Amino acid sequence: MTTDLSSLTTAADKWDAAAKDFEGIQKTYDSQVKSVGFDGSWTGQANLYAQPNMQQTSGQYAAAAKEARAIASLLRDAQAQFTDLRSKLKSVVAEAEKNGLKVSNDGTVSSAVPTDRAAMHDPDYQAVLAKEASLRSTWAQNIADAVQAFDDADQGVKMALTSAVKDTDLFDGNPNSFNAQAEGDLEKAEAKETIRVAEKIRSGKGLDANELAEAPWLFRTVAQDKKASQFVLDTIGADGTIELSNRLNGLAGSGDKAHKQAYEAIQSALAGTVSTATQDPKSPFYDKWREGLRKAGTKNFGSKTDPVYGYPSFVSLMEHHDKYGKRFLNDLGDDIIAAEKKHQDIWTKWRDHPGISNDPLDHLLGVMSKNPEAATSFLDPGANGKNDHLQYLLKDRHWPRITVNGPGMLASRSDPASEAGLGLAIEAAATGREPDSAMGKPGPHQEGQARVLQQTISILDADGKGDSIAANLRKPIGRALNDYVADTHSIFNGQDSPIAGSKDIRGSGNNAHIANAQASLIRVLRGVADDDETFAMLYRSENAYMAGVLSSGENRSDTGNSIGNWNNRADEIGGVRGIYNSVGADVILDNRDNRVAWANDTARYGYHGLGTLANKLPILPDEAQRMVDSLTYEWSKDVIAEANNRARMEGSQHYAVGLDGTYEIVDRWADGRQIDRNTVAVESMRRQAKNSYSAGRDAALDALRPPA
Repeated sequence: MTTDLSSLTTAADKWDAAAKDFEGIQKTYDSQVKSVGFDGSWTGQANLYAQPNMQQTSGQYAAAAKEARAIASLLRDAQAQFTDLRSKLKSVVAEAEKNGLKVSNDGTVSSAVPTDRAAMHDPDYQAVLAKEASLRSTWAQNIADAVQAFDDADQGVKMALTSAVKDTDLFDGNPNSFNAQAEGDLEKAEAKETIRVAEKIRSGKGLDANELAEAPWLFRTVAQDKKASQFVLDTIGADGTIELSNRLNGLAGSGDKAHKQAYEAIQSALAGTVSTATQDPKSPFYDKWREGLRKAGTKNFGSKTDPVYGYPSFVSLMEHHDKYGKRFLNDLGDDIIAAEKKHQDIWTKWRDHPGISNDPLDHLLGVMSKNPEAATSFLDPGANGKNDHLQYLLKDRHWPRITVNGPGMLASRSDPASEAGLGLAIEAAATGREPDSAMGKPGPHQEGQARVLQQTISILDADGKGDSIAANLRKPIGRALNDYVADTHSIFNGQDSPIAGSKDIRGSGNNAHIANAQASLIRVLRGVADDDETFAMLYRSENAYMAGVLSSGENRSDTGNSIGNWNNRADEIGGVRGIYNSVGADVILDNRDNRVAWANDTARYGYHGLGTLANKLPILPDEAQRMVDSLTYEWSKDVIAEANNRARMEGSQHYAVGLDGTYEIVDRWADGRQIDRNTVAVESMRRQAKNSYSAGRDAALDALRPPA
């Protein structure tokens, strides 16, 4: 932060002067010494012996000038690069301080929140401390990354300077020759050295100790520069990149713990090189690289009996980085789909290859989920419905299977990891956030995001089987539904959209909403409810949203004796809770052997937002938040009561049980507004909630009833 970088420019000026001196000496030598040997005035054996030496001496003066100018150029590049990196470091520090943090001279980040012993047991204070700790960790990492980039650049300059003064002519008889091929472009020097190291690894040769220490920062440095990264990949080619990745994967997993970390760091940096090089789809490099990757993607880099295709290796390499451009991710997804449609069953898994996934498309979708905008672009069917990626992935695709050689036969089974990446991509595409990140205010969403979730629900329930969802899709689709709690609440109550739903989303621009049929949404809710933690999250989030609905009602001056619009809000919460309790009961009845465990686990996750569920609740007005915090009823009791009722009285659809939690929401709302629970208005709300609860329960029973 304090080094005077101008000294590099001063040194560069002196090296330029040295180069000029060498050029002057060469000119004098050539005219006054070398000329005697070549102008014909001197003949004989001595002349014949002297000519090569004179030529070499003249060449050394020229090489010395070349080397000196290269060093001058490298020092100027270093000064420019260091200045830029220090500016970025200062910006990161300034942003951290702008966020209320303190940054010491050595880069240590500390909290700006004072320690108040009296407030240490206050939940709000603890929440502030937790938020501060997260913020502190984030900015400490940002500063560490900026410092690491600076150090990588410094090491790159050291390498370039060392390379510039190496004797490159090993056959001139002089072990200390000047370097006539000295490279004065810093990025090009780093790129050339990276290519040399890459080719050595690719050829199957291990790196020596010095190379292994230098390679990680060398690859990282190249990955920070577009021109250098494109030069490296263009030189190695798509085939070479995949071969290099396979070698690195083998070296990282070879069991050599001393080298494992270094080779993994090279993998990560190589993936970063791919990211940087492909950011600009308009560059001449992009189309050439994509075409090469198309050819290499379906090439077998293994044997006939143990195939290792290019795309799985390449996408596995990509998983070591997470900042790829939208266009590249979308283009690569299109190319993989085209390849697998042309070569059916190409991704069948015959044998484990540690570190290499057999399904490149699903793993690419996982990578894509780190770029929600790219995920939305790839999965959004569009206003015209022409993009069929969701239809292909959720319905039409033949997902790769695992084939095992048995005694005299081949056994084939589904891959338990299938659709994990798809689920994450759907969540990111529908919410505009990375998977499993904290929820903000509930909705609204952009058109493309809403279309993704709307079509996902429609496709999953196309044949009325939305209540059966693949295990790896349940959590991410559940989290996506959670982000749309305002929309699901509206659909379950028949508000804004018809019960039968709409083919198109509701709204436009940045104010778009899903408008699925109520029955389809109920069945998909049932499908994700097989995961107890997901159902707990959705139920608790819905309770929080209900609190927000109630808190938005007017408070009358006559302490609640005027019913006003409160009944409408009671109607909303009763209907939705009827649906949720009926869905929960259906899970219990379908899993009789595990129903107690499911109910207990769901209650454990949901009660007071255990664990990460606290981050999945919608941000609420203060009154609603206080109301949620005060709710103490374990709603699993309602679900169990509903299940027991249905088990005993299968024919009855009108006897409403499990209302205790619904009544408590109404009561807590009244308490929060200091309204007597026995007033006419509150009693009316309870009756209205009971009636709508029965209606919601009936709607869920109809939706989940097996087809005749």
